[in-house]
Amino acid sequence: MKITVGTRASELAVGQAEPMVEFLRQAGHEIEWRRFTTSGDRWLAGPLDKSTGTGFFTRELEESLLLGEVDLLIHSFKDVALERPDGIRTACVPSREDPRDWLLLRPNAPSNPVIGTSSERRLRFLRKALPEATFTWIRGNVPTRVQRVREGLLREEPLHGTVLAASGLRRLQLDLGDLSVRPLRFEELLPAPAQGALLAETRSDRPDIVEALGSLHDPLTDRCVRLERSVLAGIGGGCQQPLGVFAELQTDGQMRLRAAFAHEAELRWAQGLGWDDSALVAEVLAGL
Repeated sequence: MKITVGTRASELAVGQAEPMVEFLRQAGHEIEWRRFTTSGDRWLAGPLDKSTGTGFFTRELEESLLLGEVDLLIHSFKDVALERPDGIRTACVPSREDPRDWLLLRPNAPSNPVIGTSSERRLRFLRKALPEATFTWIRGNVPTRVQRVREGLLREEPLHGTVLAASGLRRLQLDLGDLSVRPLRFEELLPAPAQGALLAETRSDRPDIVEALGSLHDPLTDRCVRLERSVLAGIGGGCQQPLGVFAELQTDGQMRLRAAFAHEAELRWAQGLGWDDSALVAEVLAGL
């Protein structure tokens, strides 16, 4: 079977999709690849925010899928809008990568570093976790941001560090030996909904592609991501909301759901433990 795969054109988007694509190749499928530059990729004049809308990294890809120009899309799940177009179905949610955020700093960074981030979530929570730091916005792909830190300069001003998803750094296998790498604890910064997870989408009329990817689907990752996105839906917003949330299975079979949301004047934290997913989401939302 010939399968046309669509991804964003960035090195990370292509690299994280490659294991799934190679799986299909090994199963005997012929692969054609189409790479997209999305509206989110083109906007570099400032940070994206919740007023900009949703789907800026996926809208063009999903339109192409519905037109039959591609057969399979592979996204970072956290970029996918809550409302997905009719005619599109999940093909696969593979096992999740490390969901944490990592703080990268130059080795000579001062005690009051300037840290670049384009995420309102990271900004709002790290202002409390790292009160000595100053923050500035930064855009561009992962290697570009890492290079800006190495250069120590952003828009002709000092830059000492940045915060990036561990999953992207690990998938790119970047050499960070010249930088200080600090994994941020969940007590400091909870990940974005679905951070570290991938989503493969196809059209509703392509059960053959769903079947081809069946053995890569991880039901636990899928369940955890659905819980996290349900919290996002409950507060009413897209991926730029200042929300951190993480779901994980406990040894006794219950799910633990932690969330944190930055209101105008305060940071609110909530968590729940239970067997029923709907009740768990409701309990956490009541605390936010």
